[in-house]
Amino acid sequence: MAATSTQGSIPDIGSPLTLPHLSPSLKHGLAAIAGVALISLVSASILFLCLAYRLITWKRRSQGRANQFIILIFNLILADVLQSVAFVLNARHVLHDSVASGTTICRAQAWFVSTGDLASGLFTFAIATHSFVDIIFDYRLSHRSFMLTIIGLWSFNYLCAIIGIAMHPADFYTRAGAWCWVNQRYINERLWLHYFWMIIAEFGTLILYGIIFIILRKRVQKSFYTNADMQIRAQSAAKMVIAYPIIYVVCTLPLVVARLKNMTGVPVSYVELCISGAMITSNGWLDVLLYSITRKSLLFGPDMSCENLRALDTFNTFTHYRPDYEFGTSTTIEATMTRRSRLDLKMPQPSVIRHQRNESSEELCHLRGTVKAETVVQISSEAMELDKVPAIKYRETCDQDDIATLKFRSSFETSTKSEA
Repeated sequence: MAATSTQGSIPDIGSPLTLPHLSPSLKHGLAAIAGVALISLVSASILFLCLAYRLITWKRRSQGRANQFIILIFNLILADVLQSVAFVLNARHVLHDSVASGTTICRAQAWFVSTGDLASGLFTFAIATHSFVDIIFDYRLSHRSFMLTIIGLWSFNYLCAIIGIAMHPADFYTRAGAWCWVNQRYINERLWLHYFWMIIAEFGTLILYGIIFIILRKRVQKSFYTNADMQIRAQSAAKMVIAYPIIYVVCTLPLVVARLKNMTGVPVSYVELCISGAMITSNGWLDVLLYSITRKSLLFGPDMSCENLRALDTFNTFTHYRPDYEFGTSTTIEATMTRRSRLDLKMPQPSVIRHQRNESSEELCHLRGTVKAETVVQISSEAMELDKVPAIKYRETCDQDDIATLKFRSSFETSTKSEA
């Protein structure tokens, strides 16, 4: 029975695949990983179920298609759930004080590690790519191509796992260090069926978001966006896009480095492996937190049904922005009157003036007087034909699906009410 290369390091290939007893440090490390994984599992499951409920109920009410970013985030959160399940199973090793190869739990954990880690990387990279081509080139896949891409990503993810099992059905999944994963004998399978693609996802995500950040900064400085709202969103997006690659790379890179070191014969301690495991399983709750903050209006607002919503529109602005700021102006005037005689009406009294958008209303309410007047002005608009006016640019709205022309109508309504 071979001994470990160094104390507390991952056993050599010749060591027994089953670890019959956990050292105190390894036991505490696996318990910590399971605890963090449970937080990720609960938070990711809640967001996943919330999005699933919204997608199902919305689909029953509408014939339109959901926004593509919602679909990508939905799949990313599902991948985080799978990844969290894998590391929650470390609780079993802690309870039994061993890591036993050949058991159902061991195989299940190895399967979820393989599929969860890779799926999380694939969809993180997919979101980065989708954002890049949308923001930089103003391009998006058709609905058919987009759905085929989603199916292709999941198929590729599970194909990588199935190929390994087909090549080595007896012992592909065993104990691999502190928990169960691909047998340490199969170095090439580890590299080409898993880590190669995760490294591409890590550095690809970092590069794409870096380019987005640089270009958005330049566009904001040059006032590339003539619309004030888009300018604000571009400023916010330029600040927020940096968080996405940082969180993903910081969470996943340590474990990738540790495994690659071990594959080249460099000993890796259980402490390093457990810290790396806790970091990678933190990716779940950090994704939930990050997207809930930066894409709150998309995840929990009415924009889910807006298929044509652009990437910049999905970012929160973190200002007191109101969606009706883009349309019209409204003014509300409230006047008060003292308890003096009617002659005091000739004297100006303090008024409260509120400016809003979209409506105009004027209200005069006296505490004591002979006349009470209320004027309400409402302006509404509908589509007008713009194809003959080339100088006018307009943005497609979510509720005007497949409408080629706009009609314009304005209505002015004034009502006056008097009472003695």
